[in-house]
Amino acid sequence: MQDPITDAELVGLARAGEADAFAELFERCRPALYAVAISILRDRDAALDAVQDACVTALVRLDSLREPEAVRGWMHAILRNVCAGLVRRGRRETPRPEVEPAILAAGPDELLAERSLREWMWTALESLSPEDRLTVLLRYFSRCQSYRAIAEVTAVPIGTVRSRLHRARAQLARELEQTLESTRSDHAALEARQRAQWEYFYSMVHQAPVSGAYRDVYTPDVRVRDTVASWQGRVAWAEHEREAITLGVRARIVGIQAAQDLAVLEVDFTNPDWAADHCPPRSTFVHRLRDGRSHRLDILYV
Repeated sequence: MQDPITDAELVGLARAGEADAFAELFERCRPALYAVAISILRDRDAALDAVQDACVTALVRLDSLREPEAVRGWMHAILRNVCAGLVRRGRRETPRPEVEPAILAAGPDELLAERSLREWMWTALESLSPEDRLTVLLRYFSRCQSYRAIAEVTAVPIGTVRSRLHRARAQLARELEQTLESTRSDHAALEARQRAQWEYFYSMVHQAPVSGAYRDVYTPDVRVRDTVASWQGRVAWAEHEREAITLGVRARIVGIQAAQDLAVLEVDFTNPDWAADHCPPRSTFVHRLRDGRSHRLDILYV
């Protein structure tokens, strides 16, 4: 059996101009990146936007990566920088004149001359509206990268810059996903299996919330924590959930991002009318997996 292609090899192929190699690399990293983003930002939409921002930044800066085997750590560093910027902006009551740290070290002409993926990138950019395309070019390919600077150059409010970038990043992400369609079958199958496993689990515990249902999806020593409490071991966690299920609380999976060692579930709860405030309506379950079972679960109510 042929060994699976490594992250470093995907970096090399992407630098050689194969956009599907970068798409596959990002697909491998995406669940873990989202788990970090949701833990920092505590907002689903903001976390998704941050991951897309990190994706575009990594795509543009790929030639600056010195150690291809360390690409995952490099992408996480980019993501944390994006999240830090969002947190800083969120703390400001009014925009300040300072310029955000530059994302790119090289000048635009030098950068574009070095980009092995530039043809794919330019083709993808052509699918954007002229206003969105200009905003992306300023943000990722120029020295005029802060939201305030882009707003001044394009003569629009900062809020319009944000909305244009959000729309453009989503479109570029869709272009990247379409590039990967021919090679993503393994990952799609993995996510389908993970979703089927967890949906079957919830269907079982909703019918009969017994501890035995937890054996297939949780390790005996699982550690669980949310924003106010923690539980050690499968039995303790099963007992806690059983109380809520017996009351009539029901969970519904509305989204999943999965990797071999990670499953990020977006779970919405419905409570019985007489206990309407028992569980927050929205939550994100970040499962760290060992041999296919969760050995650590972090719950964020976002």
